[in-house]
Amino acid sequence: MRIRTSLLIVAAFAAAACRTLDPVLVHVDMPGVSPFPPGSFDEILVSEFHNDASPPGFDAGRALQTYLIDELRRAFPGSVSAGPRPETSGPPPSFWKKAAAGRRRVIFLTGSVRLTSDLRKALKGQKIPLDGPFEATKHGLIEKLHWTLVVDLAIVSGETGVTIYEKSFREDRDYIDLEKPAEFSFSDTSAAFRDRLFPALLGTSEIEKRTLLRR
Repeated sequence: MRIRTSLLIVAAFAAAACRTLDPVLVHVDMPGVSPFPPGSFDEILVSEFHNDASPPGFDAGRALQTYLIDELRRAFPGSVSAGPRPETSGPPPSFWKKAAAGRRRVIFLTGSVRLTSDLRKALKGQKIPLDGPFEATKHGLIEKLHWTLVVDLAIVSGETGVTIYEKSFREDRDYIDLEKPAEFSFSDTSAAFRDRLFPALLGTSEIEKRTLLRR
């Protein structure tokens, strides 16, 4: 009996040693990958972005320009200031070369922005009931205000006037508080836009999630 008990204890310890523990979510500081060689520009001029859509009483194009200037001054060691706003999107290279005023190592941040909202209905708890959508009336519905920020960004060389980088960014946020002002949603979405733009523009580090498996 004692031998059997000892064998059971040994087996239990062996099983515990082989058991995989629950994975742990960790945040890793990863270096950003930039398409621009280090030191390829010394100055950044941020244009007022064209408004493709904005809520009444809120100028998303000007707000984005001001926000980017403030944030870039904290992260970029060179000069950052306001640039010219072209009257139309996609002006010729001569426009940017003239705006650069002979400065060779300057780039322009320009483009267009859309900040829109719509009212959506969702199930409480964000889970679809197992008995199917036809039983949704048994569960409470809530209204959410869905905001979307879309930035069509172009980076232009002041020396050549040619676009050297362009990309579209989209950020979405939902709020249960239907009275949230446009400024609040813009603050949230523009901060997320910044976190995606700066690693590409400046090669700054970014936080990525990794799952750590334990044994």
